[in-house]
Amino acid sequence: MRTALLTTLAAAALAACSTTPEPIEETVIVEVDPFETCTPISALTRVTIPEKTQTRIEIVEIENPPYEPIQDRQTVTRVIEPARTIFQNSEGVEVTDICDTQINPSGMTSEGSR
Repeated sequence: MRTALLTTLAAAALAACSTTPEPIEETVIVEVDPFETCTPISALTRVTIPEKTQTRIEIVEIENPPYEPIQDRQTVTRVIEPARTIFQNSEGVEVTDICDTQINPSGMTSEGSR
């Protein structure tokens, strides 16, 4: 009887530990027609933003004893931000994802000026 009881308890313990496999989810592949996420350059307006400059007066003073000091005043203009070209859509929003890859840094396309 003791062996039968141990066998029954062992079988119950093993049954409690067994796991049922989870169902495998099927992967569904949806094919989508390709579409462009970029904007063609023909639909955009090129806008040139002028450079930002700062103008100031610099004064250089040289000691000149026993006479008055010598002063030199010069107007100096410094470019803070260079001019740049951007492209805007019809709503006036700047567009950076442009389909035409032939744009060089000056904003001109491979077709010439636009």
